[in-house]
Amino acid sequence: MEYRRRILPWLLMALGAVMALSALFMLWQTPNVLQYSILAPEAGEANANINATLEKAQEVWQTHHASFARMALGGGNSAVRIASGTGSAEVNLVGMGEGWLEVYPRFVKSGRRVSELELQHGTAVIMLDEGLAVRLFGSKLPESATVTINDVEFKVVGVVRHGGSLFGGRGVGDTVPYDVYIPLKAAVTNSIPLELLTMSAAPKGGSGWGNTFLAAVRQWSEGGTMIDLSKEAMRRTILPRVLLLIIGIYALLGLFIRITDLVMGWFEGYRQALKRHYFKEMIPRLVGIVALTLACYGALVGAAWLLLDFSVQPVYTFTEWVPDNLVEWSSITKVFWNLIAESAKLVRIGTRELRVVEFWGGLLRWGLILALLGAALLPKAGFGKRRQKA
Repeated sequence: MEYRRRILPWLLMALGAVMALSALFMLWQTPNVLQYSILAPEAGEANANINATLEKAQEVWQTHHASFARMALGGGNSAVRIASGTGSAEVNLVGMGEGWLEVYPRFVKSGRRVSELELQHGTAVIMLDEGLAVRLFGSKLPESATVTINDVEFKVVGVVRHGGSLFGGRGVGDTVPYDVYIPLKAAVTNSIPLELLTMSAAPKGGSGWGNTFLAAVRQWSEGGTMIDLSKEAMRRTILPRVLLLIIGIYALLGLFIRITDLVMGWFEGYRQALKRHYFKEMIPRLVGIVALTLACYGALVGAAWLLLDFSVQPVYTFTEWVPDNLVEWSSITKVFWNLIAESAKLVRIGTRELRVVEFWGGLLRWGLILALLGAALLPKAGFGKRRQKA
């Protein structure tokens, strides 16, 4: 029983560290992409409603896509039945607009990717996940392979690695095991229902792109959900940043005390040596002590600057947290209520990429909780060990 009590804190700390580090690694893989998602409208008579929405989106894309590194419109349906002559499966259908594969690259395992010309014209072509291709056609894909969606035949032009996770398999944001990719216009033309439409853009660099993107997409549709994936990933790392800041400050203070004691020892030794030697003989030693002192304190200042820079990064990301006037109460309360209103929205549309960030963010939080719990139990376990020895 005593052994279990001693080992439990270390197990909790180890498990928490593994969970937290794994989650941080996956959060760092989050693409720097801005998303604006709306519920896809009902198709309407002769697809009039959905076509009007796509035409408006195309106008926005043509006007603003040059302002970003990459920009594209996409659509999706997470429950579509696909069939071939040998079997069928439920898949997540991704409708790709022009430039979609530039925003969300997919690794082509065989064949080719859908071309920009096919995306533009809505050609009935499709790319399959590798696992789905094996399930429907075996280990070798026939050159004339076709599949059927909603009684419409699509020619298989390529097989790609699954895009739901870093390792190519089903990811945490996936509701079904397989993805298929077709031109967005092909989905609309062939009356394949869509659940969600998402305008995506990759910024060119720097900050402030969120407002630029939001102003552009609101010309397309009001009432959608704006998602900044890099900001969402940063949001999930605030807690470990605070913990690292506290630990960093404590470590820097400890180092400052140790370095100061060390430097005082050097100069005391030099003072004692002056009693036995001439000052001229001691000049090289003095220069060395001064240089080493400056190097130690310089490294300490550099570490403090890096810690400060690390700590203020969220402020540059979450500019909405900073009041226009830091000492004006009305400005502070305005920021507070704006944040409360944003978090109190009843409906928030989420993309698969956001679900992935939310999952790893939750794992990071629980990993830190386990590690802190283990650290809190450690003194008690150590006390029990010392009492047993006594």
